[in-house]
Amino acid sequence: MGLNRLDGSRVDPHREERLHAGLPSPRDPEDRHHPSAGQLRLARLPIHFFAVAVTSFGLGVVAAPSLVDDLLDFFYQPWPLALTHTFTLGWITATMMGVMYRYVPALTKRQLRFPRLASLQLWLFIVGVAGMVVHLAIGRWIPTWLAAGVVVVSVALFALNMLPCLIPSWRRGVAETGMFAAVFYLLVAAVLGLLLALDKTLDFLGGSVITNLAGHAHLAALGWVSLTICAVSYRMIPAFLLPGVELPRAAMWQLYGLTVAVAGLGVALLGGIGGVPIWSVAVMLALLAYIVVLGGLVRNRRMPIDWTMRHALAGVVHLVLSTGLGLSLLRIDTGSALWNGVAGAYGVFGLLGWVTNFIIGMSYQLFPGFIVGLRVAAGWPRLSVAELSLPRYRPFVFFSLNAGVLLLTSGLIAAQVMLARLGAVSVAIGGLVYVTVTARTLSYAYRPSVPRAASHPLRVLPGGPSRP
Repeated sequence: MGLNRLDGSRVDPHREERLHAGLPSPRDPEDRHHPSAGQLRLARLPIHFFAVAVTSFGLGVVAAPSLVDDLLDFFYQPWPLALTHTFTLGWITATMMGVMYRYVPALTKRQLRFPRLASLQLWLFIVGVAGMVVHLAIGRWIPTWLAAGVVVVSVALFALNMLPCLIPSWRRGVAETGMFAAVFYLLVAAVLGLLLALDKTLDFLGGSVITNLAGHAHLAALGWVSLTICAVSYRMIPAFLLPGVELPRAAMWQLYGLTVAVAGLGVALLGGIGGVPIWSVAVMLALLAYIVVLGGLVRNRRMPIDWTMRHALAGVVHLVLSTGLGLSLLRIDTGSALWNGVAGAYGVFGLLGWVTNFIIGMSYQLFPGFIVGLRVAAGWPRLSVAELSLPRYRPFVFFSLNAGVLLLTSGLIAAQVMLARLGAVSVAIGGLVYVTVTARTLSYAYRPSVPRAASHPLRVLPGGPSRP
């Protein structure tokens, strides 16, 4: 017996399950329960990206405590560069690509234009990122820019699938608009990273190394990562909080403002034309506007604050701190010990404080939800989100991560090795707990078995009986 929506329309439960798994609705009613191997492979693609991301995060937090001395000495060294790209590409970019492969077709109601290229893009991404991280660590520039070229090809293939979905929907919704701009920034940042690596061999770029590196970093961190987070959070956070107010029009203008401000900052840094302080303030104002919009949704929520939202709100606090440190860099002598420590803390607040908090919080909702839908589409025994999650570890992850970030940044600014290392160890412990728990959740996308608790004979699963 079917169900009715609030508007009176009928709900097709099979269609809802397939959309949750990322599968298109079949044209032939006989195929409802038998998605093709290609459709299931495409539905599992986000899980592959999440597995890469969680593995990279684990490797990064394990390596971080041993690299504190290098970070305090000077951040522009082989191992710190390798660690940074482990987080920015392996952890953050892989996660966001996985989310976008699922949500962009769903939001825009368009199928991927080149689904067969998606799997190739994943493998090129893995090979390219691994090659970059390894060769950055050992200081080999020719293999580094070769690997960076592979990453550029992978990013181009990703854009080839995303942009045909996003371009027709540009300006129709905040999520679609923000992700559309973010994909372009990802392309620009990837190409610029390749050019920076080539410059180490061919020495053809003008400007200083620091300003060129800052341009690349800000186009990636603000243009790709921040725009995506702002856009996606405008869609997801209202779904989690059920606020009593609609998302204001200011959210769209915030995305426009951030897009323009990042472009101006990137041009100012790379072109050496001045105006860096002006564009930096513009970026800060755009990010503050995001916080104001988010605050309005939180104040008018109808759902309680859970660990997903605690991570998101903690991330906002770190965003404010990161923005303040970024502006302070404009008033500190470049190359001084204080400038190096503040620059390191600026990066830690951004990558581990804001972005990592946001990803971890959203993953508590998204990862199990993706797997629930995938298992339904594959005809495996059904599992609920609760059965795929282990929420009792979430408080420890939250406090260990955020206390560690505060200790690590304080140690970097004060040039205190032991304090910074203690913070890195705290981040590593919380990170490894998260990685272990999340790996257990993701594993159920690759095996039809169920957790022990799900085998109880009196178990009741919402949505009907579990399939054999």
